[in-house]
Amino acid sequence: MENNHSSDIGDLHEIIDQKITAIMREMENAGYNARETALAIVDVVKAGWLDRDDALREARNAMPDNFISDGNEG
Repeated sequence: MENNHSSDIGDLHEIIDQKITAIMREMENAGYNARETALAIVDVVKAGWLDRDDALREARNAMPDNFISDGNEG
């Protein structure tokens, strides 16, 4: 099972690398340098994805293990 997961992660990394390479080329053609493009990608991923994931994880961890939603929270 672990080998499949490792293989899936490797495939995911390869796909993302291809997509980022395409973005980097496109931005360089538009006049942006590689460093500023790479830093912008990091900022967008952090703010748009990692920070949200961290906030959701913290909210889940704050809930008691025996919590059952009745749909009327908040």
